[in-house]
Amino acid sequence: MRINKRGLVCSLVGNKHSQLSGLFGYVCVWLPVLAMLGLNGCAGVVSGTSTGGPSPLNITNVQVLSATTSTCQIAWTTDVPADSAVDFGTSTTYGSSTIVDPTMVTNHVVTVSSLAPAATYYYQVRSTDSKSNHGQSGGHNFKTNGLGISGTISPATGGGGATLTLTGAGTGTVNADSAGNFTFSGLLNGTYSVTPTHAGYLFNPSNQNVTLNGSNATGVNFTDAAQTFSISGTITPIAGASGASVTLSGTASTTTTANASGAYTFIGLLGGSYTVTPTNAGYTFSPPSQSVSVSTTNITGVNFTDNSVAVAPTISAQPVSQTVTAGQTASFTVMATGTAPLSYQWQKNGVNIAGATAASYTTPATVTSDGGSTFGVVVSNSVGSVTGAVVTLTVNAAPVAPTITTQPANQTVTAGQTAVFTVVATGTAPLNYQWQKNSVNIAGATAASYTTPVTTTVDSGSTFRVVVNNSVGSATSAAATLTVNAVPVAPTITTQPANQTVTAGQTAAFTVMATGTAPLNYQWQKNGINIAGATAASYITPATVTSDSGSTFGVVVRNSVGSVTSAAVTLTVNAAPVAPTITTQPANQTVTAGQTAAFTVVATGTAPLSYQWQKNSVNIAGATAASYTTPATTM
Repeated sequence: MRINKRGLVCSLVGNKHSQLSGLFGYVCVWLPVLAMLGLNGCAGVVSGTSTGGPSPLNITNVQVLSATTSTCQIAWTTDVPADSAVDFGTSTTYGSSTIVDPTMVTNHVVTVSSLAPAATYYYQVRSTDSKSNHGQSGGHNFKTNGLGISGTISPATGGGGATLTLTGAGTGTVNADSAGNFTFSGLLNGTYSVTPTHAGYLFNPSNQNVTLNGSNATGVNFTDAAQTFSISGTITPIAGASGASVTLSGTASTTTTANASGAYTFIGLLGGSYTVTPTNAGYTFSPPSQSVSVSTTNITGVNFTDNSVAVAPTISAQPVSQTVTAGQTASFTVMATGTAPLSYQWQKNGVNIAGATAASYTTPATVTSDGGSTFGVVVSNSVGSVTGAVVTLTVNAAPVAPTITTQPANQTVTAGQTAVFTVVATGTAPLNYQWQKNSVNIAGATAASYTTPVTTTVDSGSTFRVVVNNSVGSATSAAATLTVNAVPVAPTITTQPANQTVTAGQTAAFTVMATGTAPLNYQWQKNGINIAGATAASYITPATVTSDSGSTFGVVVRNSVGSVTSAAVTLTVNAAPVAPTITTQPANQTVTAGQTAAFTVVATGTAPLSYQWQKNSVNIAGATAASYTTPATTM
């Protein structure tokens, strides 16, 4: 406490070393007021009501309006206008106070700040009116909101339903929702560790440290990956273990083969329930199968014991039907498993074949009468027997070389037509054909008939023949001759006439080039009307006039077969150029010194007209328009 020069007694309130940093100051009262309080025995400082004046100060409706992680808003009512202050702390002795708000009001609202999150505070409210009547109401408390830690575990397959454990400044567990989102709430300031767990999954990172200091922590994220495991064991003794097939069923299904030592391993398995079953022809296993539950670690020692047992024959690869040519042999083969020794007996058409007692059987040289015969085999041992599938022998007759029974015939066509040559041949199929023109193979001509491209007179006299072959041999047909008669050809324009541009008084020449059977006749037309005497491949107009401009010219070319009309082309006739004529001469100009003078000329003639002004017969640089303005003149 200190007394200043003005007679004020000031006391330090607040604790600048508490978490309410900044909420401290001096509460000052006039010495006369203290004297008055002393005279009255401090009777005015009571909870809720002041008895130290003619009008007691009553405090009612003390309440918390809102609280956050670091602030709390407290309200109360007084029956007369008074100032506002709050004493508060984490115990009922308070220890800290807000700075007195001197505003005289009946509805009081004071915000307490710089509080710790998730903490319980005790408080009393104080008010003093303008007559120094005091009132206070204590024994109240509030709790600040806690801080939060939140994040997401992805993908949701391992994140959804994962358990997250919080350690450090506080402890707790939460479960992530179906999307992998989680939140811890109501936390104090401090350092925490967050660790996710979910059976069958690994997390990256495995945990995260988070420090809270007045604000929430978000984005505490993790990535999950399915954890895989293995199941392994050994089958003994080796006799029935090596090569045994081991089948896995349940959460996943797969098959592996035991190695030469009888060991086997399944890898890359997700957590779950599985059944392991070994099999091997001629052996039983103890136990027949084993159930295994995989959750957090690899499973080893899933072992089996094998016992040999006689097994009846089983056919693993059936004999197949055979096709041969008469004179060849046919071979049939079967593959079987079972307890040795295995005995074989081949049959033809259901009758045992003497001496055919091996896994394979080769017939004698076949004849066509063997075609359609069926063959089968019976495999037996001390336990039983099995009969293989019945298969068929097909015997084809010996192949026959081709023979041409109908030769291709001579053909006569008109130029522009195609010619067709045909041959008929017999022999063992398939028969292959290759047509030739003048003894040279024709690409793609590999059928019994051949159609030429469109012929020309050049093809006349060509010979055509065909070579027929199969697997045995070949035969070449007689050569047939092609005669091609010429045909008249209608005119075709190869070079169209072109547009022409001339000056009035000149002539214009139009020319066309055409092919076709001679003689070719020409008829030129102007604007679609025949021009008398214009019957040559070229046409020269009379001297043109401007009215000819825009006229179209074309030509019809004819012969005995038909006609063709050229494209219509256009004649453009430009007027003859006219020299310039000055129609309005420039006029004399009189100006005052310092002014400019403008000279203008008007001229006609064929555009473009060019102008060059002169001063005293000397060209003026840049003066090239119909008008010329001088610079400012001088005397």
